[in-house]
Amino acid sequence: MTEEQLQYLTDNISAINGVNFDPAHVGNDGTRLFGSKTDFKSTMKAYFIERLRDASFNQTLHREFRAENYVKTRILNIANRHFILKADLHAYYDSILQQSIRDEINKTGFINNAIDYIKNNMTNQHHYRYTTTSLKKILEKQYDFIFSNGFPTNIQNINSGVMTANAGDSAQFLFLARAILAGFNCSNVDVRSSKYDAVVDYNNTLLRIQIKGASGSSISFKDRDRGGQGIDHHHLRNQGQRITAEHCDIYVAVDKQVGICYLIPMSYVEQIDDANITSVSLTTLDRFKENWDVISEVAIEKSNGI
Repeated sequence: MTEEQLQYLTDNISAINGVNFDPAHVGNDGTRLFGSKTDFKSTMKAYFIERLRDASFNQTLHREFRAENYVKTRILNIANRHFILKADLHAYYDSILQQSIRDEINKTGFINNAIDYIKNNMTNQHHYRYTTTSLKKILEKQYDFIFSNGFPTNIQNINSGVMTANAGDSAQFLFLARAILAGFNCSNVDVRSSKYDAVVDYNNTLLRIQIKGASGSSISFKDRDRGGQGIDHHHLRNQGQRITAEHCDIYVAVDKQVGICYLIPMSYVEQIDDANITSVSLTTLDRFKENWDVISEVAIEKSNGI
């Protein structure tokens, strides 16, 4: 980070961590010093990662957040004080504090307490005795993952625009890996202009699968807007359109944090009366969460012409 760039951060950090920041709109030298908004985010993250190599800087971040009683809304103050993007500092605290919990508790005690809780809430103790060994094994395998805040994300600090595209690919391959492991015959679709991302062959019935990554509390039944320099983002043909049964047979939302799959038949999506609704809360889709039977059900319906 150059002295001129640091001065820009000093003058504009509140706006930087405000809403809808763009270096082209705040301060006269933003674009000249950092480039595009995407370049700016990458530069800021790289600067943060570089400073994290200093143990004393890590200790300072811990001490200051502890002094704020770990109140999430006060992360902004710390981020502004140290010229860090609020989102980057938030992700850092999420990761490092969850890892520290793992260091403070006893693994065996944690697993035994979980098993005891299950035992105390089971009405049939024969049922409990049968499952306890396999439950213990899976808890031991998942123990470290529980405190890692999910899969590692962009630890190489890839350009955020590239990372967005890569994250979409990751959701696609996560589903393919899960489907193959579940025993389904499936393949990736390499043509990016296709309206579906994968095909599953179930008893000689081909199903078109649209796959999207989910990282929040809702999923979108909408194509991604066309982006890039020189693209008119307001033109209808460049805006994402609602996904329908014409595009695919099953819509799969993949939770990129932990790999959970929601397999949603497009017949369900088509029943949503309001055509303007493109986003649906995941809490309303529990019946489709890890419901791999949807593949056989949709295949049977399709083969019967339903």
